[in-house]
Amino acid sequence: MSDGVRVRKVLFVLLISSSVTAVAADYRCTVERKVDFNNYEYTAAQLKKFKFSNLVEETEEGSFVSRCSFAPSKGEVTCDRYKVDRVDVDPSVKIKKLYVFRSQFNLQIFPSLDFIEDNGRGSVSYGRCQIIAP
Repeated sequence: MSDGVRVRKVLFVLLISSSVTAVAADYRCTVERKVDFNNYEYTAAQLKKFKFSNLVEETEEGSFVSRCSFAPSKGEVTCDRYKVDRVDVDPSVKIKKLYVFRSQFNLQIFPSLDFIEDNGRGSVSYGRCQIIAP
């Protein structure tokens, strides 16, 4: 293989790698509406009190979702962090879908930065995300 061909292949690999990294982002997603399995909808006061949110981190080691809420027993917001098993981006409508199989949890982030979270146990949350790191 000639040096010119090698250089072109290396440049191609670098170009592909950089475009994949550019798609990755970290998000903070604040819950604005939450409905439990028995059709109970949390009030605005409860949402404010419990501060439900999700934090999405996309790193070289993989993607992670932290589910956060206010823990009255600790007097602060606490988070449970999960390694994401699968990330898909729908090629047609560009919805990013993150799946944690063990807990049957999934989070979908729409191009508008609206999101929907299915916790796998009957609760569904809706809200809006902010990009906190490109």
